[in-house]
Amino acid sequence: MITGLSIHRYKSFHPTLAPPISFEPGTPPKPVFLYGTNGAGKSAIGEVIQGVSSGDGKFSHCQMHTSNNAAYRVLVYNQRFVDKVIRTAEGVPGIFTIGALDAEAQAEIEGKKVEAEALEAQLEAVKKKIEQSIEAGKKVQEAAITGAWKAHSDYNKPPFRDLLSGWHSDRKKFFEELEKYAVADDVELDSLDRLQERLADATSTETAQAKVSVDLSGLSSIESNSIWAEKIVVSSASRLAPLIEKWGNSDWVGRGRDIPHGDNCPFCQEKLPENFAEDLAKLLDGDRQVRVDQVKLLAERYEATIGQIEVSVAQVFKHTFAQKDAALSQAWELLLARLKANSALMKSKVDKPGEPYEVTVSDVEPMKNAIGTINQRVTEFNARIADRAAEQGRIRTMLWQVMRRERAPVYDAYHAAKAPLVHALTEDRAEKVAVDKSLLDVSVRLKELGQLQTGVGAAVEKINARLAGMGVTSYSISSKGEGHLYCLSRPGQSEGDMNSLSEGEKTLISFLYFLERLTGSDEEDAGPVDLGRTIAVIDDPISSLSHNFVFDIASIIQEELIKPPEGVPRLRQVIVLTHNLFFLHEMLRQTVGPELANQDKRCQLLRVVKSDHTKVVPMRASEMMNDYQALWQVLRDARDSNTPAIMVPNAMRCILEHFFWFTHQEGKFKEALKKVAAADASFTPLARFLDRGSHRDGINITVMDFNHYDLNYYFEKFRAVFDAAGFPEHYAANMGLQPAQESQA
Repeated sequence: MITGLSIHRYKSFHPTLAPPISFEPGTPPKPVFLYGTNGAGKSAIGEVIQGVSSGDGKFSHCQMHTSNNAAYRVLVYNQRFVDKVIRTAEGVPGIFTIGALDAEAQAEIEGKKVEAEALEAQLEAVKKKIEQSIEAGKKVQEAAITGAWKAHSDYNKPPFRDLLSGWHSDRKKFFEELEKYAVADDVELDSLDRLQERLADATSTETAQAKVSVDLSGLSSIESNSIWAEKIVVSSASRLAPLIEKWGNSDWVGRGRDIPHGDNCPFCQEKLPENFAEDLAKLLDGDRQVRVDQVKLLAERYEATIGQIEVSVAQVFKHTFAQKDAALSQAWELLLARLKANSALMKSKVDKPGEPYEVTVSDVEPMKNAIGTINQRVTEFNARIADRAAEQGRIRTMLWQVMRRERAPVYDAYHAAKAPLVHALTEDRAEKVAVDKSLLDVSVRLKELGQLQTGVGAAVEKINARLAGMGVTSYSISSKGEGHLYCLSRPGQSEGDMNSLSEGEKTLISFLYFLERLTGSDEEDAGPVDLGRTIAVIDDPISSLSHNFVFDIASIIQEELIKPPEGVPRLRQVIVLTHNLFFLHEMLRQTVGPELANQDKRCQLLRVVKSDHTKVVPMRASEMMNDYQALWQVLRDARDSNTPAIMVPNAMRCILEHFFWFTHQEGKFKEALKKVAAADASFTPLARFLDRGSHRDGINITVMDFNHYDLNYYFEKFRAVFDAAGFPEHYAANMGLQPAQESQA
């Protein structure tokens, strides 16, 4: 059954909001009666149901909800249906699925219907499982998207913001793109600091950098010379040698020789022995002096080398890449300390050649490595600035790889949760394909069985029988030629002229045709009809009909559609829309009975109202007086010059129809009209107008010349009718008259 509607952007409904229209479920579903005055939007509801159920793209923005989202056969009777039926080229389309079926074929049809119902239930179940898997997958993906988006939040700021360009709005696309940058765990990626440095280089305007160098090659040959550990002693050829060797003061003696002293000792100032100078020369000169000179030369060379190195290192530290290089600073600090220490030892050796010293060979590798690192950076920098665009691309790729590695737990959890859902979805979709195929096979077979019908004769006989039963003898319908069409047949006339039909005749014939459509089809290969899956929507079937037909139409709807005889298949749902209170009252009387308080048990009564826009609200039978009061308001407004006078006659007619018919005082009403007309013959035309239904045919308004009477005359005679019927207080109360006014009136 139809459980609800959502309508907007259609006719008088709201352009954007779609307040829900709900129909109460039940077993069997209760008939739904919707009442609304002309212009309230009642017919629009039927048109939306018709459009949505037929797949009309014009209504794609509206929705029709059914129980279990099942598909139903929906037939709508409205003005569009009337136009289609009556105004076809040559008549009414034939109905091919009405008639007796072969018993064996009927049994197979019933079996196929049961099979189809089981398959449909299975299909709905598997669809639900598919939807659940899809929804679960969406939730898993959304959680992963949220987790991956944190990478965007973390890096969407300087200096890396530009590397995320194009990925700032669509979180899902960012999630999918980031997954593409997964790399193996053993792949080495740059640190963020390094990436920032590379990006700064790639976006700078700097030119190529020169490499740096420091020559450390002259150190080791001096430092490793064995002379530093050697004791340089005096010559044994001198007679002073034993004494000097005993005292071990050759270095002291050697220093003394350099002091000016003449013939006296430079230390004690005593006169030196004869030939002392020759003996001293033999002691200190020769091989010892050669060794001492070598020590002095090496020490001077070492000191000069240190100076050259210091100059070179100072230049290195001026290089951009060396200024803040901690490794270089540390290596130089350690090397310089060693060089200074070695230089001090060498100077001591010069002063005291006879003393052995241990000079340590400097470890220059840290310094060489630091310089090599700087030069490597220079090489890389020069390569980067040689093609800045390519370098920026490489930096972007590595940044995304870094982000992907950081978000690896998110993707791992996502794939772990997604795998079983994908497996279940694959199986469920395979099952759906199989069920769809089985349903198609059943449908094909049902169409084959549906062609075993007796033709259009039964349909023609049923419609003509209904016309005869309703007292219509002036025309009937019959098949035309050998085709599958109906045509109108009148006594003494072979073929009727469709244009000669009155609006009432068109309404009646089209409605009877609609009844046959409910149990059949106008398409030859459509297959048998399942009334249990058929929904009838009927919009004002009594338009332009006399009250006699109103009773007939109401009885047909109640006895054949809403509550058919025992054993006769019934429709899944019946929805009736009307603006006619008389017809609505008759439908309620036949459906609910005299006790209107029982309406909730037997039917659902809704009201279509419109202020700025159309909406549907619950209604009780007792509330039908609300529209009645609105009619009185029209009169009060007209009296106070707030409403055009042309609205007054029809409002008066509706008030009289509503009051006397719903209070079952029709007799008093007619007597009152006669009484007032007897007193004033000019009232007779107005009396006839007031005695007609408010929506009976297309000419009952234009027949009156409303300018014949003035407004005061209308009110005078309108009140006179209530007075004559014995309800003067009802008129006074609804016109808002005070007792004084009433006595004056």
